[in-house]
Amino acid sequence: MTMKSWIKKITVYVAIATVPVGLLEITRPTPVLANQFDTCIRQIAGAGVSPRDAAQACSDALIPKELSRCVAMINSRTPIDGQSALLACYQVRRPIDLANCVVDIHRAVPAIAAAPATKQDKKAPSELSLQTLDSCRKSLLPGRFSECVIATSRDVAKETPAEALDTCLSAEDFPRDLFPAYPQNQNLNELRP
Repeated sequence: MTMKSWIKKITVYVAIATVPVGLLEITRPTPVLANQFDTCIRQIAGAGVSPRDAAQACSDALIPKELSRCVAMINSRTPIDGQSALLACYQVRRPIDLANCVVDIHRAVPAIAAAPATKQDKKAPSELSLQTLDSCRKSLLPGRFSECVIATSRDVAKETPAEALDTCLSAEDFPRDLFPAYPQNQNLNELRP
């Protein structure tokens, strides 16, 4: 026998021997894949929230994966605890935008990231971190809000991060020259020359 025929025989025997193993593997029961609610509960519970609260929040969420991703992002990239993150993420329409807002501000504004923790607990988030979370939650456009806070706290030397958060959130800080004051509740005859 030649070397070619030996290789051919070995290949045939190996193929025949692996067929039963392949059939057994196909028929073996597989565990049920986790659905989006399982993933949501697991991620939120991993952020330090009780499984019961995580289950309640995930069951109420329109898109559970976005809710859990929001909580996980805020909890892992900022000093904000999972419970506070869950409360904020649960209250907004776009949880991923909220998480990006909070994380971007924490990353770009060193004074917020370095703010001292509260006096009761060294591991608790600072008041400035919680104010950042709340301001991003209140903002209608969190992406634009985070850009405003970052630019304001970087470019305006006299503003503290807390003032930058308030300035960008407040609608009163728009220049009034752009929006002229039209007389209201006046008689139209008084306005005509």
